[in-house]
Amino acid sequence: MASLPVIESPSDTTVKFHMSLNVSDLTRAVEFYRVLFGLAPAKRHDDYAKFELNDPPVIFSLVPRAPGPGASLSHIGLRVATDEVIGEYRARLEAAGICSEAQDDTVCGYARQNKLWVKDPDGNFWEVYRVEEDVSPVTIRKSVEGPAARVDACGPAADAGVPVVWEHFVTAPLPDRIPHDDGTVDEVRLVGTFNADLTEAQRDFLVAEAARVLKPGGKVLTHGLMGDRAFPGAQPKLPGLAAMVARVPVHTEPIGALSRAGFVGVQVVKFTEQPWFVQDGVEMREVKLVAWKPDSAAAEGARLLLYKGPFARATADGGHTFERGRRVTVPVAVWRQLRHGPTADQFLFFEPGTGLPCSTTEGTR
Repeated sequence: MASLPVIESPSDTTVKFHMSLNVSDLTRAVEFYRVLFGLAPAKRHDDYAKFELNDPPVIFSLVPRAPGPGASLSHIGLRVATDEVIGEYRARLEAAGICSEAQDDTVCGYARQNKLWVKDPDGNFWEVYRVEEDVSPVTIRKSVEGPAARVDACGPAADAGVPVVWEHFVTAPLPDRIPHDDGTVDEVRLVGTFNADLTEAQRDFLVAEAARVLKPGGKVLTHGLMGDRAFPGAQPKLPGLAAMVARVPVHTEPIGALSRAGFVGVQVVKFTEQPWFVQDGVEMREVKLVAWKPDSAAAEGARLLLYKGPFARATADGGHTFERGRRVTVPVAVWRQLRHGPTADQFLFFEPGTGLPCSTTEGTR
């Protein structure tokens, strides 16, 4: 057998081609490719294996998943050195009207990565990604979505000092439940979930599950392609990565689902100026929303705040109304939610019992 080449570290600047195969028997596949390539795998786990070839520069991974009809290909891609290069790929794709999907700080192949997904006209998935660091298999298995979870759909590791994040991607199946205990997750990401082929009841179930697992004050994020109005006819057939979009909701639909689940402070943090697609008079844009699970208050009582503006009057989730310049007493939970929320700079928050404003930097997100 040929001598083993030196494996490059994730910080290597070489652009490498990446290919991943679904295999029915990981052990047999690893032994076959060990012989074919003449080198040992760079990573080998029960649910993942990876070979790194220097000539040609290829990253070749194997995933134990039954191949689909006539197809063993999982996905293909390019590993690049910087996030700027990923941005160049995305800009080029978007300029041509091809949608792409970003996944930042995700864990795939036992490594933390930033990546970009795109789908070719024949339905093959490509990823352009940068590796930040390798991740311990033990850490991964603390946070994956159950024993049959997709390796490339895992969320960030639930390691000490690292926020616990659970993610649902548009192509992922609907779980029976989010695999976390009540009130233990810092952030839930619903990436393309409202574009998936799910019923309204299934979408509401997943949003309710997000509310269950999030800690008080935890954040939910929804991200996807949304329309400015309902389609007069059938849902559109879109090119590129958008081909995975089964439906395009009106952008107010996720807001309603989040509100029904009890989330507050819903905020639109991304709404692309130009539509990605226009069909049947419907403008479709990339939209990202964030909302928070209401903060629980261990202490009883109320606290004082003052709305500074810019509007004459503002109404928060839950029906609390604030007139500009007037001090208002609210429940502790509402006071904390506003103070830690996205509009905190529009209020003055007073220390209990002192009448003095709190520090503007304390407790901000």
